[in-house]
Amino acid sequence: SNTLDEATSIHWHGILLPASQDGVPGLSFNGIRPGETHTYRFTVRQGGTYWYHSHTGFQEQRGMYGALIIDPIEPEPFAYDRDHIVMLSDWTDENPDRVFAKLKKQSDYYNFHRPTVGDFVRDVRAKGFGTALADRIAWGEMRMNRTDLSDVTGATYTYLMNGQAPAGNWTGLFTPGERVRLRFINGSAMSYFDVRIPGLRLRVVAADGQYVHPVSVDEFRIASGETLDVIVEPSGQDAFSIFAQSLDRTGYAIGTLAVREGLRAPVPALDPRPLLTMDDMGHGGHTAMSEEMPAMSDMSAGIHEAHGAAESAAPPAGPHAEPAAPPADPHGAHGAVGTPPADAHGGHQMPTMGA
Repeated sequence: SNTLDEATSIHWHGILLPASQDGVPGLSFNGIRPGETHTYRFTVRQGGTYWYHSHTGFQEQRGMYGALIIDPIEPEPFAYDRDHIVMLSDWTDENPDRVFAKLKKQSDYYNFHRPTVGDFVRDVRAKGFGTALADRIAWGEMRMNRTDLSDVTGATYTYLMNGQAPAGNWTGLFTPGERVRLRFINGSAMSYFDVRIPGLRLRVVAADGQYVHPVSVDEFRIASGETLDVIVEPSGQDAFSIFAQSLDRTGYAIGTLAVREGLRAPVPALDPRPLLTMDDMGHGGHTAMSEEMPAMSDMSAGIHEAHGAAESAAPPAGPHAEPAAPPADPHGAHGAVGTPPADAHGGHQMPTMGA
């Protein structure tokens, strides 16, 4: 039932169902008007880690989303002792309509790390004047710059873990020696995250609800709308930081795996900000800057190769967890990026947020 004073909808992200039940107003149905009740009817054909969100206006950016865990019928091909959902998202105190209006006027409005004269001098010293100038000209002709990693940044966003800002310290409990399944869901409107748990290897066992051949990594990248299930085996210390830094390094979401509430582990420093290259723009070999982008894509490829190899595989299960205490919030006044003026998903169609 829609108790809002505006129309709404629910889209079941990643679920196989009839088009008429997909929850996209104007495409699969007319939406749910205020005061109306709408019943979605479809047969659940899969298990795993998924999520739902509104497909109406900017309601997803305003917080209308949640985890959707479907228990499998068949036994899963891996064992674990405990299960936590880790939902990553982004939040702005600005009106999302205003954020969108700013981006329509200036697509890099929130990018406060555009190349400077100082950067050009550094490039000349490292690569020579001719190469540095050619690179600047190439980017200029595309009317882009190599720091354009995210449409919306920590200048206005606070990055959340299960609805908690970094100071909120969402905590997932464990007992030493347990195998803990973490169901990562990127429910953000715009943000990609690079995720790691210092001191632990992450064994990826499912991607977008489907089993994959397990692959162990130190870090993974998760895009808007994606889900990744990992298993960790925490031991040797009482607390571990779950650290999810935004792709453009303007902030992070963080929580704690701990043996009891109220504990914290050290907060890692943000990694250096990556820079785009001509390879990223489909112009491989046109620039000498190609060594500047860290090879996170190699690791992502590894996971998704495993995903492809398991395309026909079966499905997973799951529960929830809880929050606690604080350190310095890197997003307080959004200091991670200096002082903003006021106030992305491929295609920059922000009103549709998610798919």
